[in-house]
Amino acid sequence: MALQAAVVAGAGTGSVASASPTSGTDASADNTVSLNPDDRTEEAVSDGLFGRLSEHYESGTIYPGVYSEHVKNPAFYPRSWSEDDFFGPRTFYPESDIERADGVPFPWEPVGDDSVTFEQRSGGVAAVDTTDYQRVALDGVRGGVSQKVVLPDFRTHGYDLSVSIRGDGPETVRAALTTLDGETLAATNLDVTEEWSRREVHLELDAASGDQYVAGAVADVDTPYGRYVLEFAAEGEGHVDLDWVNLAADDAIRGKFNPSTVELMREQDTTWLKWPGGNFTSQYSWRDGVGPIEERPVRFNHAWGGIDPNYFGTAEYLELCEVADLTPRITIGWWDDPPEWASERQILPEDAADWVEYVNGSTDTEMGALRAEHGYEEPWDVTHWEVGNEVWGPWQRGSTQDPSEYASGSDARVGFTSFYDAMTAVDDDITVYADAMDPGYDEANTPDPDTWNGTLFAEAGDRLDGVDLHRYNWGIESQADRDAWYQRNDATPIDYNEVLVMFPTEFDRLMANLSERAADAGIDDFRINVGEYGLFPTVDAGAPYPGPETMPGGAYIAGMLNAFIRRSDTVKEASQTWWPVRMFPPINEDFPPDPNPLAPAGTVTALYGAVFDDQSEWHAVDVGIDGDSRTIPETGPRVDRMEDVPYVDAAGMVNRRGQELAVFLANRNLSEAAETTVEVGERYAGSSVEVVAVVPTADERPLPHAFTTSWSTPDNYVAETTVETVGDDGTLSLDLPPAAVVRCYVDNDRGRPDRVGDDGVWHGIEVAPDGEPYHEDFCGGGHERGGPGNGKSSGNGDEGRGDDEDDDHDEGDEHDEEEERDEDDEGGDD
Repeated sequence: MALQAAVVAGAGTGSVASASPTSGTDASADNTVSLNPDDRTEEAVSDGLFGRLSEHYESGTIYPGVYSEHVKNPAFYPRSWSEDDFFGPRTFYPESDIERADGVPFPWEPVGDDSVTFEQRSGGVAAVDTTDYQRVALDGVRGGVSQKVVLPDFRTHGYDLSVSIRGDGPETVRAALTTLDGETLAATNLDVTEEWSRREVHLELDAASGDQYVAGAVADVDTPYGRYVLEFAAEGEGHVDLDWVNLAADDAIRGKFNPSTVELMREQDTTWLKWPGGNFTSQYSWRDGVGPIEERPVRFNHAWGGIDPNYFGTAEYLELCEVADLTPRITIGWWDDPPEWASERQILPEDAADWVEYVNGSTDTEMGALRAEHGYEEPWDVTHWEVGNEVWGPWQRGSTQDPSEYASGSDARVGFTSFYDAMTAVDDDITVYADAMDPGYDEANTPDPDTWNGTLFAEAGDRLDGVDLHRYNWGIESQADRDAWYQRNDATPIDYNEVLVMFPTEFDRLMANLSERAADAGIDDFRINVGEYGLFPTVDAGAPYPGPETMPGGAYIAGMLNAFIRRSDTVKEASQTWWPVRMFPPINEDFPPDPNPLAPAGTVTALYGAVFDDQSEWHAVDVGIDGDSRTIPETGPRVDRMEDVPYVDAAGMVNRRGQELAVFLANRNLSEAAETTVEVGERYAGSSVEVVAVVPTADERPLPHAFTTSWSTPDNYVAETTVETVGDDGTLSLDLPPAAVVRCYVDNDRGRPDRVGDDGVWHGIEVAPDGEPYHEDFCGGGHERGGPGNGKSSGNGDEGRGDDEDDDHDEGDEHDEEEERDEDDEGGDD
């Protein structure tokens, strides 16, 4: 069976790999993938392999990417900041496009002529560190403040606005949404009194602005989102005061959550969500994000810049997990010794214990009673926690290069063991992960990973429920070093790409070695959470980029998932960086990620995750791979030399009943198609096979590094589905285009075609036949996994399956995700 993709017609012309001494055998050689369904793991493959990292990056991840807040610096704080200041408020518009005036905090802009005066004064209503508010003084003229915003007008034209107002003189303040040119599209008058009052109104746009927001480092993409101005203006004598502005889309779920992101998380089969994130974790105090919104402090984001109003806190995160069917995973920062300027960020074992009690404790406990006071009577019962994020990295707040200091503490620091004891004393049913190191990590100013992990095993092994580690592939960041690599290996930029895409085979070996070390240290039931991973390499100017926006990036994700499946005895969780939809990357950053939810990496992830939708229990099976291969030379500080790495990578799973078989394949040759025979065994002879292939659409060589440029239809790849039959000899023949990823679902139960049905492509942003944007109601369908804490499916029915056992599959919804390019963080991981 040949996959009939547009790319197949051009396959086989030219071979970068075979021309290079770093390559193995001729690229046209046949490949064989052999599966032994009888040799399977005792433990089931975890659906926790399909997690996501949630971090408070500025400017668009949490607000409004997750939490529907479209105003930046809503509390008019701080008094004077420039976009150039790292900790200042961020916006989606270049600073050069924002008018500045004394007394108006960035990114707010003045409205009116020179006779209008502006002042920031202390004593407002929002709970910020200095409680500033905005005063606008008028002398018989019109004046006020405004802010350029970006709104999801493809989804809704209605927006809920709230603002605190008082004044002396003007009787009303006009609130309006306008185009950038000043055309009013929605407006209302807000009454002004001498005392602070909260005004809550609905603004309905007469029409969309017609001015689309454009973003993307790898391509300038016209996004579906429109550009607008939110304006407050008054006229007359006297002054008006403004504070604590909120602007939310009226289709926000429960008035809080971005429905596009929630829908995508559900439809792309995300199973769990890591929060509060990576570097942000180390400086996050959980108490800042609980209780009434109006009482929460605004804090600087010491990890990524900007300011955080703390609208999205513990309760909001856990509520999001509920509506998006995600299992929560909470990470506690390890910064017990902050300097005086950050004393409010100190995190001690008792703070961690209080957080566990707030989340899981009964109302008979102090923190459980506080939770109930905040409106949440029932505990959330979060089972998985983690202490620290990359605490070995010098870019991290509170970091240490002394593994013993983290593991068991020192005279100056409190170690993991003390945190573990305090947390489990509150709830002994929780699982607490420690911060391990990727065994392949080898960079300056960081500890040796063998020493770090060995010390952790030795000093905290009796408390290690599991370890969290991160794997990023940055490639070779120096042009001179890359040039030397090309010369040393007689290689090309395509070779460079292939080595990075094929790294997951090496990572498989690293995970096996780490598990063996844990076993040698006497650690039972060792668990690994690959809490962050991604391929975000530096490439030559104009050279192909194999990041997650491209099909090579999708093949990399497939390789990592294959490695996780093969190591599923110990690798129980994994989460990609980042959220699948990172809304509105700031246009003025040097390298913003593309805001496209159709990236191949997301489709590939969903292709794998879909087979777990109906409570099937899958077990990894033994897989042998033979055929075309190449050598991976040493490449930068994180890729070691490895001989005879197969171009075709594969993993297989059999369900609990030993009937259905799921096979995943990836061709990591970026120039040549791979003729592949899949040997599933004669027991499957004559069985139907649903074959879903995600393949690049381009037919030029070299392949296949195009970026998608559409928000509604993927244009750099296609997902194709066919139903085939296993031959009488128990084999299936496939022709895998370069960078193709394929899922085969083999049914040996009924002798008729059976389908998983989900190809991973998300269609959440589309245009209906009448030309009007639409947003499907995700609440009525999609993939059910129950409430927070269990991560299990509740099933989607058994369409076309009769009354069969609970291993059955049905046709799910189509979905996708966005995978985005990383922002550098002072040379370290996230």
